[in-house]
Amino acid sequence: STDTCTNNFAVLNDLNTYPSNPPAVSEGNLQVVTVNADPGYFGASSTIGVTQGKWYAEFKPTASTAGIAYLIGVSTDPAEMARNGATSGNQYSSTEWLYYGNNGNQYHDGSNSSYGNSYTTNDIIGVALDLDNHKLYFSKNGTFQNSGDPTSGSTGTGAISIDTGKTYFFVLTDLGGAVSTFQANFGNPIFSISSGNSDANGHGNFEYSVPPGYFALCTKNLAENG
Repeated sequence: STDTCTNNFAVLNDLNTYPSNPPAVSEGNLQVVTVNADPGYFGASSTIGVTQGKWYAEFKPTASTAGIAYLIGVSTDPAEMARNGATSGNQYSSTEWLYYGNNGNQYHDGSNSSYGNSYTTNDIIGVALDLDNHKLYFSKNGTFQNSGDPTSGSTGTGAISIDTGKTYFFVLTDLGGAVSTFQANFGNPIFSISSGNSDANGHGNFEYSVPPGYFALCTKNLAENG
C-alpha cells in the first residue's frame, strides 16, 4: 500500500449509494459490484472531488454477468446519480461524461456519440481530467482514445469538453441488466501492477505512464495542485 498517515489517496465512497439497493463496496473501498435492479445500476464515486488542476486515475472492470455494460467517467453530481439509482433512462444526464465499454461511445446529456474503441473485462481504462482547460480524456490500456493528447492544454486535441465551474468526481456505473465489478486505482492499487508509474511528484502507482502535468488524487497533491 502506498497510502500513509500523511498522504491519503481517494477511494470509493460507500456512503454515496442507492439506500434500498446498495452496491457492494470492498477491498479497502477500491472495488465495487453493481446491483442488477431498477433503481440500482449506480456503482460508486470517488471520495475526493476536484474543482481545478489535472488529475489521473485508472479503472479495471473485472467481471460482468451480461455483456460489457461498463461505464467509466466523471460526474458533477454523483449524489443525485446514487439517489436516482442511475438507471438507463438517466444514465447519461447533463452531469455525467462516461466512456461505454460495449461500443466505445461517450455518453452525456441524454445521448451518446462516437468516441473511441470498445473495451472489455480486464482492460485498464485511464481517465485524465484537466480542470484548468475543462477537458476530459480516456485511455484504453495506455492508448488515449480519439487520438487524444492530454498535454494539449486549451487546444484539447481529441478531448471531450466538460462544464466549467463545477466539482468533479470519478464515477463507475453500468447500463443495467448486469452485475458488474470494477476495481479503482487512484494511485493506491488493489490490482497487480506490472510496470509501475508514479506522477511527477512521486505519488501513486499506476500501470501506465501518468500524462505530464497530471497527478494522482491524494491529499498531498491536493495541497499543491488542488
